[in-house]
Amino acid sequence: MENNQQKVIGVILKGYPRLSETFILNEIYLLEQLGLSLHIFAMRKPSDPKVHRRVSEIKAPVTYIPDYFWRHFFAFMISNSVMFFSRPRVYLQSFWFAVSYSIRHRDSAALKRFSQAAYMVHRGLPGSNIGFLYAHFANDPTTMAYFASRLTGLSYSISAHAKDIYLHEPSFLQKKIANACFVTTCTGFNATYIKEMFDDNVRVLRTYHGIDLDVYQVRKKTKVDALPHILSIGRFVPKKGFPVMIKALQLLREQGFEFRCSIIGDGPMKQEMDELIARYGLTDSVRLLPPMSQTELFTYYHSADIFALACEVQEDGDRDGIPNVIVESMALEIPVVATRVSGIPECVDHEGSGILVPERDPRKFADALARMLVSPGLRHSYGRAGRKIVESEFDARGNIRQIADALQAAMHWKGTVSLPKERSEAALAASDS
Repeated sequence: MENNQQKVIGVILKGYPRLSETFILNEIYLLEQLGLSLHIFAMRKPSDPKVHRRVSEIKAPVTYIPDYFWRHFFAFMISNSVMFFSRPRVYLQSFWFAVSYSIRHRDSAALKRFSQAAYMVHRGLPGSNIGFLYAHFANDPTTMAYFASRLTGLSYSISAHAKDIYLHEPSFLQKKIANACFVTTCTGFNATYIKEMFDDNVRVLRTYHGIDLDVYQVRKKTKVDALPHILSIGRFVPKKGFPVMIKALQLLREQGFEFRCSIIGDGPMKQEMDELIARYGLTDSVRLLPPMSQTELFTYYHSADIFALACEVQEDGDRDGIPNVIVESMALEIPVVATRVSGIPECVDHEGSGILVPERDPRKFADALARMLVSPGLRHSYGRAGRKIVESEFDARGNIRQIADALQAAMHWKGTVSLPKERSEAALAASDS
């Protein structure tokens, strides 16, 4: 009989490797460092021209599950036929649920993920020694884990983040959460929401993503010129609030402040942001820069005097959790100006390690930046305090160990998982925000 400790955990991802998901890459790396054997199942292979250096250090094999149904129609049909004849009753029960759900909600996603799960079970699991499934994001990857679990009897857990919680159809999300061994999420705000919205008995582990403190070491700033450098990083999407921040920069300019600002990222709002920068007369001081690897970002972090991000909650509920770039900035003793959204107040101590203002308010955002710009002493004080917060609460090695312990316990799951006491209690506590 095989030892459960030798079993492999199947990690299901939407795409791998993704430049914008450094936190997942770091988690996989640290789980391996803690002795867990992993096998990555990715639904897409991104076409990012750059990848983080740490990708080459990951030992886990990667199996790509086709994401284009009609292009791989015959492969899907073969796998689904094999699963039907292997376990007809189990297959038909799951298939009927996927079909009926897709019809009711006029969305073929559930049926597509069911077909992918059957493909993974047929083509990806044999010979892999998979003993447990772990899905990152509660939407498509967890849907695949849910159906794979129904087809095989394997247990699974979920790592939930932001959009995948707040924009998900509630009834199916509740079903997926109820059948999971446990849910890990990256903010206390999320943990409280999950328990309040779904089931107070849900096993929730709040674990901040954190960063590798050995990598994020404070260094002497490298100044390009005498102008204060404001840095912002993120996808150019509405929830990041970049138009508000650009408007705040215009207000600063009108008050006579001199600065340079680097905004690093890409996305559907790039053209709008370019137009705003030109309209506000900021082309000489605000630059939009393309996505960068972690190594390339350090050049900008080490020259930054302030990190700014004006996150906001969208009308459909979409929002950030705790953007990793805020944690990275604090680790490097860069003071933060941000908004009181979601889990950000769990990270940034208002008037302690940064300044938090209401969302969608460019005037107050500009005022906060102005306070930082005129006071190097305040920036220094907030930066030092931010580093201490990260060392205490966002050390990735300690936080990922909590996930590793829960995953190892789940390998022996018979109906419940005992989460580490201090972490499960924290997950029950409401956010200070």
